Amino acid sequence: MNADNAFGPQRAGVFDFTILFEQSILSLLPTGLFILLVPLRLYVLWNNERVTISGPLLWAKMVTIASYACLQTTLLVLWCRQNSTKTAIAEPVLGLIEAFALAALSFVEHRNSRKPSKLIGAFLVITIILDIALVRTFWLRSMHSIAGVFTASFAIKTILLILEETPMTLLGEKEKIHETSSGVVNRSFFWWLNRLFLQGHRTILETEDLQAIDSKFDTDHVSEPLEKQWEGARNSGQPSLLKSTFLAYKWQFAAGIIPRLLHSGFNFAQPFLIQSVIMLVSKKEMSIQTSSGLIGATVLIYLGLAISGAWHKHMSYQLVTMYRGGLVSLIFKKTLKLKTASIKDSAPVTLMTADVETIVAAGASVHDMWANMLELPVGIYLLYRQVDQANNQVTTIVSGIISPAMEPATVKWNEAVQKRVGETSNMLNQMKGIKMMGLTDFFLKMVQGLRVKELKVSARFRWLLVYFNALAMISAQLTPVVVIMSAIYWTKADEGLSVAEAFTSLSLISVVTQPLVMILVSLMQIAGVLGGSGRIQAFLLLDEQVVTREAVDVDSVTMQNANFKAPDGKPLLTDINLRISPGTLNMFVGKVGCGKSSLLKAIIGELIPEEGTVKVEDSLAYCDQVPWLRNTTIRENIIGLSPTDDKWLSTVLHACALEEDLHQLPQGQETIVGSGGVALSGGQKQRVALARAVYSRKKLIVLDDVFSSLDKTTADTVFHRLLGADGLLRTSTVVLVTSNVQYLPFADFVTVIEDGRITRNQVPYSQLEATETLNTIAAIETQQLVQKDIVKLTPKKEIDLARKTGDTDCYKIYVSYFLIVGVEKSSNNLHEQLLNSVCRAPLHFFTSTESGSILNRFSQDMTLIDMSLPLAFYLTLDLTLRCLVQVGVVASGASYFGAFLPISFLALYLIQKYYLRTSRQMRLLDLEAKTPLYTQFTEITAGLATIRSFGWTNEFLDESFRMLDTSQKPFYLMFCIQRWLELVLDLFAAGMAILLVTIALRIPGTTSEGAIGLAMVNLLGLNMTLTTVIDQWTTLETSLGAIARLKSFISNTPNENKQGETEVPDNWAGGQIVFDGVTASYSGKSSLILSILRLLELQSGSIHIDGKDLASIPRQHIRSQITTIPQDPVSLSGTVRHNLDPEALIQADEILVEALKKTTLWATIETRGGLDADLSELGFSVGQRQLFCLARALLSHSKIVLLDEPTSSVDNATDKDVRRIIREVMQGRTVIEVTHRLDYVTDFDLAVVMKDGRVIETGDPKELLVQNSALKALRG
Repeated sequence: MNADNAFGPQRAGVFDFTILFEQSILSLLPTGLFILLVPLRLYVLWNNERVTISGPLLWAKMVTIASYACLQTTLLVLWCRQNSTKTAIAEPVLGLIEAFALAALSFVEHRNSRKPSKLIGAFLVITIILDIALVRTFWLRSMHSIAGVFTASFAIKTILLILEETPMTLLGEKEKIHETSSGVVNRSFFWWLNRLFLQGHRTILETEDLQAIDSKFDTDHVSEPLEKQWEGARNSGQPSLLKSTFLAYKWQFAAGIIPRLLHSGFNFAQPFLIQSVIMLVSKKEMSIQTSSGLIGATVLIYLGLAISGAWHKHMSYQLVTMYRGGLVSLIFKKTLKLKTASIKDSAPVTLMTADVETIVAAGASVHDMWANMLELPVGIYLLYRQVDQANNQVTTIVSGIISPAMEPATVKWNEAVQKRVGETSNMLNQMKGIKMMGLTDFFLKMVQGLRVKELKVSARFRWLLVYFNALAMISAQLTPVVVIMSAIYWTKADEGLSVAEAFTSLSLISVVTQPLVMILVSLMQIAGVLGGSGRIQAFLLLDEQVVTREAVDVDSVTMQNANFKAPDGKPLLTDINLRISPGTLNMFVGKVGCGKSSLLKAIIGELIPEEGTVKVEDSLAYCDQVPWLRNTTIRENIIGLSPTDDKWLSTVLHACALEEDLHQLPQGQETIVGSGGVALSGGQKQRVALARAVYSRKKLIVLDDVFSSLDKTTADTVFHRLLGADGLLRTSTVVLVTSNVQYLPFADFVTVIEDGRITRNQVPYSQLEATETLNTIAAIETQQLVQKDIVKLTPKKEIDLARKTGDTDCYKIYVSYFLIVGVEKSSNNLHEQLLNSVCRAPLHFFTSTESGSILNRFSQDMTLIDMSLPLAFYLTLDLTLRCLVQVGVVASGASYFGAFLPISFLALYLIQKYYLRTSRQMRLLDLEAKTPLYTQFTEITAGLATIRSFGWTNEFLDESFRMLDTSQKPFYLMFCIQRWLELVLDLFAAGMAILLVTIALRIPGTTSEGAIGLAMVNLLGLNMTLTTVIDQWTTLETSLGAIARLKSFISNTPNENKQGETEVPDNWAGGQIVFDGVTASYSGKSSLILSILRLLELQSGSIHIDGKDLASIPRQHIRSQITTIPQDPVSLSGTVRHNLDPEALIQADEILVEALKKTTLWATIETRGGLDADLSELGFSVGQRQLFCLARALLSHSKIVLLDEPTSSVDNATDKDVRRIIREVMQGRTVIEVTHRLDYVTDFDLAVVMKDGRVIETGDPKELLVQNSALKALRG
């Protein structure tokens, strides 16, 4: 006992620690720390509400702890009766205190915490492992009574651990969160994922099937601290998004520090283990106890590596999930606050796909970044102890660091991506008009051209990436050779380098070069993070839409001396003084481009006054001239975020004349309108948007020319039901911009606007000076007859992509391109195929497919293929081959070890097969769950003015947060199952190490110093290689999900071009059009134009142009030979010149200017930059945009011209000028116009009157108007 009373730590003559050492370090130290921490934890939990059911589990814990206390009391008595060590009494006394602390903490944790206690679990696991040494020691010392009681105490503690690991039953629990309800051991080995793997193995997973994740990842939870930090940084004048993000989640970052330090410690223990094993093998006789100790050390080191590695990476990915949730939530919030003019090129979508994903990818290595900086000097020092100054050769390899060049290269690449995605989004949003105008090939070439430029911009980044990887690989391969050669011929030349020293040095070099390589990789990642965070920060610093309007006192709207300017500083509205009384109908009239819509924007708060004051009623609804609809049902579009009231909804539907339309739809109110309402006619879209404003029951209703898209009959019906004497809105305050003279007498007050000024302010209709004024400012009649039939639309579900068994074709597609033509060409080829499939898709495809889903292919999927896939592909292939070689070398380390290789390979095969069935599905769910986010961003940016006017900003933010929460679930669980696989493979490597050391040390003659040294050095490398393989494989796996989605999209997207179509000469269309028994799936006048352009399939009959059946001619060729002006104006990004002449066919600017002069637009454009002005910055009204499209058409020389309500939103005087221009310029051409403005119908040679999709009358309009005809009835 005297020998055990010394601290030791080793007891003389025995392979064991002294009892004093074991009790002091292995028992008293952890117990004392636990007792100190218990009061702190109790303080945190004390005021929490009870959240669990007590039940038998709690009382089982209390009984077990009571038994443990009794055993500690017995130990105290036994130690008191024996001649003991200095710590013998203290150990059971502290154990007794420990039992009371356990009882108190376990009771409070069970009742007041939703999660099993991490403190209790960690303490029990650590002390149970440490108690093994004490149990062994007591039995070796023949202290039978104490050994027996201590063994019983050890067993009781193990039982208590099992009870603490058992999930608790929560009060009112709706959905169990398996991770948080699991204990420390369960979470350490990721057993809580087994249920998910079994489900994925047996069934097809859907997002709603996935288990819930921790509430700490909820968007509300992660957005609050980041927003607080960011606001503080902005107010400080030195904003840094990167710093704010780190500070917001600093405690989650801190959670990974200890596991990462432990991983480093276990990593550095490997060289010393190798040295000890080699030295023991070199001895002819080896002690059983020593070999057992080394086997035990091998178990401890490699299990420690596996578990600590899994823990610190799991903490990193939890941090990454928080980063993603916080950053995307900030982007959502900022988007809802931005000025509408500030959102360009789909910036929010690009920031989420490219920049946030870049930060997320780097964030996964956040703990490796700082740990590698610590490991490198420690490793070099340990290597110095082995080979002296030869260790300096490690650092000489590191030169030419070029990380400063990475950040600008990354930023330029992301900017190019944003430009391409922005143009793609613009194309998708205007696809119907683009197809009608025959601009499909132009947009295809333009977007593909941007893709080519993007890849050229990315070339610099890729070369820098190659340089970085070459530097890292050279460092890893040359360093061992240089260091060992230097040691042999320089620092150890005199004394020689032993086998043990050589292999220990090699293992240390491996330990050193790994952080060295990772530091290089980290520098590259940091450059990407700086670029991505910089772009997000710049977005977050954009000016916000500041609502300056004040609450009204009496009037609904009051403006005093208000002046408003455009973003370029040009005055929009000047000296505005306006008072609108409650309960009145107010109409604003004026010429096209005079500022009517701008005044409405000022009322709803979208224009901020430079001077003066604006006071507006808070209860406000707005209906834009261009209706904003979401890709959901008609019912949900009308109700929006207002309370549901079916009776009121029926009243509103009747007032907006939607009942007949809904009756003709198979799904009625549940019909999905498509992205941007593409499945509805212009009139239907306008009435649904109008119905939303009426349904909201707001006190102030602001309507921007909402009757311009309706035929006269429908417009009159809706007007009188809403604004007539007994209309639904007669008690509300209504502000209506209109170009219909006939409605002015119904107004309480009329305001006339000219050139941004109010010339007649709130006067009764009877006081307007002259009819000439009205003829100048107002259009006569309005637009389009409602299309009565509509294609049935249902949400298109993502196609199952061989979720469970995988799809090897996605590998074949990528590998074939990748190996044949390289990264740039393969990526370019895939994008071209994708773009072709979209541009060649029929019109109905865009009514049944969300634009966000299509945009997802061009943004996230292409980003994964460009940025992640190439490097992951090469590294996975390289490292997999390296693994096979290392396994072979390890197998040669001991004679009998090779016999286990077939079993090992079988185990690996079964593991990957079991894993892949779930991971394939999870990666697809992750990608698919992001599609609603893209759609949400697109819809919010398109409808910002409407959302803010209704006061729905917070509701839309909540909805966006729910979508983000849904997206976070597969995103996080994908990382979790990857950590499960990594842990399993690390445990596999640990098993190989334990088996190798056991055979080498327990079976004599099976190995040699060199063989075991080489095997263990490669085993060390195998462990690291396996880890890296998994990291790269998971990246490759996720990226291949993008390949699979592209493959499915390309192969399943229908092509509008048919077999048997033949080309015709370019001058083929002479102008003669013959309709023969035509029946199409739609009806209405615009459908006639769509049929000519082959955007609608004919059910029967045929259409011939100059004797050629259009069914035999390629669609794009038909559209390119016909000049079409669609109802919704098509605009391109860029200059006025580029928009007028997209294909640059006209060389003389004078021709372009003349076309603009004819359409009265040149005076406006000339003062703001001329032909080189950015069209988007001119702020054209809808009427001006229509005139611009007409100017574009005037430049065409085709013999057939199709006009779909070309002047529906212009004033009467402008319409008169346009008619004159059409007569003069288009003389000798075949002109077909869909119109309701019948004042100039006599300019045409033939009038066709349609009703309910049928032609009811044709003839010379002059003759028809003098007869009792349908045309005369329509004209009135």
